[in-house]
Amino acid sequence: MGKKIFNRDIVTLALLVAILPPAWAVCAPYVGNTVGPIALISAGIYGANSNQFKDALKISIGYILGDLWALISAEVMARPVINGDLQLFLTLFVMGFLVVMISNMAPKYTYMPSWLAGWAIGMLTMNLDAETPRLSLFIQIAVAMLVGVYYVGALMDRIHKLLNRSKDK
Repeated sequence: MGKKIFNRDIVTLALLVAILPPAWAVCAPYVGNTVGPIALISAGIYGANSNQFKDALKISIGYILGDLWALISAEVMARPVINGDLQLFLTLFVMGFLVVMISNMAPKYTYMPSWLAGWAIGMLTMNLDAETPRLSLFIQIAVAMLVGVYYVGALMDRIHKLLNRSKDK
């Protein structure tokens, strides 16, 4: 027979997922963050990295750099100097190349998957929201990404482990 479906570990995780991210979703607009769901996306890479708190800072740095890359990309694309498609290709080529090179030269300080994901998240958000000033979006995206790593990711993992500690004894 397979695993128990309703064991303590699964139920506590389900409750935490049901409480913590929705709490952020409700609070985000009240603190001026219109891109709150980015926190859930950002928590995904933290979780995919096995919830390793020791990597939270470099994952966060990667996200912030990706957000900065998105801002730079948006600014470059807003000032066309050559054919739009060619300018887009060259912008993405140069910046993507730099992400890989820099993150591989400094793996103790940044995490390439979060940098690339942060860049994509930032570009998508900035492309879809043409009304909000880019600098405001940059800040909101950065905050949501940090909430994703530290609140949705690390805090939830820590609470989950605390709630399930006694089951191992």
